[in-house]
Amino acid sequence: NNGEMRWTNWNEDDEGGFVDWEGMEDSETGDTIGMLLNLDEGTLTVFKNNRHLGVMKVGLSGSYCWHATCWYANNGWGCSSSVTIRRGEPPGA
Repeated sequence: NNGEMRWTNWNEDDEGGFVDWEGMEDSETGDTIGMLLNLDEGTLTVFKNNRHLGVMKVGLSGSYCWHATCWYANNGWGCSSSVTIRRGEPPGA
């Protein structure tokens, strides 16, 4: 739950591991993580509990699908809490 990110453009040559991004923070059960995709600017901005954390990714364009995974460093893949993805308004909108 440390906020690292992983991305792909579906090109095996560009596959990478988990990476840090400026502003990332740990998350806990009950936190709300918001992601604002701005295709005009090509950015993905992240919020935690309606607080701006930072820009996770720049240089984005094209079509996207959302995906969330829970990862526990001690136990591998798994998630004991629920993850919901839904459309919403950015904080302050």
